Amino acid sequence: MKHLLNFCREFRTETLRLTLQDIEDIAYTPVKTLSAFENGRSTNINHLNLYYLLCKTKEQRALFIKGFDKAMDLDRLEGGK
Repeated sequence: MKHLLNFCREFRTETLRLTLQDIEDIAYTPVKTLSAFENGRSTNINHLNLYYLLCKTKEQRALFIKGFDKAMDLDRLEGGK
């Protein structure tokens, strides 16, 4: 799951250009909760929906789906670690 978590963190910072605090302010998801997810201390996959919902454009949504798919393939090849 490490590729997926790394992808989510990079997508948030590079594509969405949001900090964890920004997300807390926008979506009322506590910084600690999302940080735990991005660092593998939480495996609540419901957080994935948040990244998608924060996309402002169709292009960002397409990038998220493509990146998600690639990260999942990499994690699968490594046995889900």
